[in-house]
Amino acid sequence: MKKLGLFIVFFGLLTSCTKEDALTIVYPKEYLPAYPGSWWVYSNGERVTVQPEYVAHSYQPSINSNDYTSEKLVPCIDGNYLYEYSITQYSTLYPIKKLLEESVSQKPWIVNEVNGEIIYRQTIKKLDSMYIYKPSFGAPVVDTLFKSVLVVVEFSDTLTAAKWNTKEYYAKNVGLICTEINNPFDTLNPVIQKVIIDYYINY
Repeated sequence: MKKLGLFIVFFGLLTSCTKEDALTIVYPKEYLPAYPGSWWVYSNGERVTVQPEYVAHSYQPSINSNDYTSEKLVPCIDGNYLYEYSITQYSTLYPIKKLLEESVSQKPWIVNEVNGEIIYRQTIKKLDSMYIYKPSFGAPVVDTLFKSVLVVVEFSDTLTAAKWNTKEYYAKNVGLICTEINNPFDTLNPVIQKVIIDYYINY
């Protein structure tokens, strides 16, 4: 009887491992290289971390359906699950938010709906390089050059890409390096919300 119990436990573990091994891994892409174990630290004190292993995940793509996507192994960033350039969000209408496109977008894409307003994102520019001036305390400001940077804006349907609320900069092989916020109804210049000060990509 004891041997039978051990066999059942062993078989259960074997089945679990086989199921995990059979799942497709969704690897991160180069403008958001969120490999397991990677992290980013920003000037506003925010630290973004990726869990040390890929995590099995599926989601409900439509509020009007009981169907779920097929389960896959994906990076998990602070409780949200990354599918290449799309990340899960707490929205029943748009459970997946596409953060960026690698080429300059001809048209914006919908990412959410807030208080009846449709929220869009759009890749508006690709920079060959960009300097980030990192704040430092008790020492001169340090500037870092990042190459191949995508510029992405987020705005509501009552405005245009030129009247954006948020602008993000994604550097190749690094990820998000800077975020600016803007009041489209004000004449004041946009404000830098955060810049990257340190990071580690666990290839």
